[in-house]
Amino acid sequence: MFGLSVAVTWLLAGALLMALEAFGIPGVGMLFAGLAAILVGILVQVGLVGEDALIVQFGLFCALTAICAAVLWGALKRWRTSPDTADSYHNMIGDRAVVGAGGLRMGARSQVTWSGTLMEAELDPTSAISELPPETLVEITAVKGNRLIVKPI
Repeated sequence: MFGLSVAVTWLLAGALLMALEAFGIPGVGMLFAGLAAILVGILVQVGLVGEDALIVQFGLFCALTAICAAVLWGALKRWRTSPDTADSYHNMIGDRAVVGAGGLRMGARSQVTWSGTLMEAELDPTSAISELPPETLVEITAVKGNRLIVKPI
């Protein structure tokens, strides 16, 4: 392929798959396929798999993708949802935001601008006020997923 050795082709394919996972198509398993392609490239480079044994290479690629997924899936899922990362937005609590153009009503989701970013928000259920007009300054009292819970200042 374009004058590249088979090993380099596998290594480049692995890097491309991992880049797709990071920047383009997250959550589809490109990471596992990328790791498998890099491993196949290494095996070809060190001579454990012949450059002309394409069927063996693709078989190894499929098997290594499955093995990487089986070994890493659980660990990555635990890491992503660990209690340490669940409360990683605690630094936002107490900050101020501005209610977006649609205003904000109790029980309804709307938008606020926080730190220059438009974010989904809802009014804190403990708030005495049930409706806020646009451009009202609010305080962030909690973060639930990607939604800010706010109350008037």
